[in-house]
Amino acid sequence: MDKSRRTVVEVRDDLHREIRKLALLNDLRIYELANAIIEEVLRDKVKALIKRLKL
Repeated sequence: MDKSRRTVVEVRDDLHREIRKLALLNDLRIYELANAIIEEVLRDKVKALIKRLKL
């Protein structure tokens, strides 16, 4: 995967404010946090699918 490639994902304004309050992060760090959250969710989903399909 090309890590230099970027895709814009819109986050609701209220969620963005909540993340900023909780993590006290600037916008660049919020993007990094969002990527980490997405990676974690995808990893968990893939593990569950593999387990369910017994691959």
